[in-house]
Amino acid sequence: MSSGLRRRISAWIEAGRKTGFVILLVAGSAALGILISWPLWLFATSARVAYTVTILALAAGGVVYLVVRAAVRSRSAARDPGRPRGSAASALLTALMVIVALAGLYLAAALLARGIWILGAGAAAAWAALLWLLGRARGAARNRKGRAVPAENKSR
Repeated sequence: MSSGLRRRISAWIEAGRKTGFVILLVAGSAALGILISWPLWLFATSARVAYTVTILALAAGGVVYLVVRAAVRSRSAARDPGRPRGSAASALLTALMVIVALAGLYLAAALLARGIWILGAGAAAAWAALLWLLGRARGAARNRKGRAVPAENKSR
């Protein structure tokens, strides 16, 4: 065989390997997707209430896990004296931002799903402006530094 023919054959073999790998990857992903989603679909359609309770409990557990992990990390992290301490107002504004964001997304989605495009766009703009204002207020509450306490140098 000539070297040109060998190079062509090896190029075709390499292309076949790459194509086979992509096909195998797509087939494996599809099989894994079916393996995961089919039992969940059966559970969701056969026992709706139990499925809803299970998913909400898992979501609540995830939120609790994230909050506890953040609290543990903030306690164990070394305190940077140059960085302002988090205030209760900042935490309250953060929680308010999350609630407002979720309510705004729900309202905008509900209005857009019903075909009320003008009100949905207006509501989305109003909620974005409200979130921006809350973010600025949170930034102002977070960046407020505590009063400097001078060191006491009393001699006995």
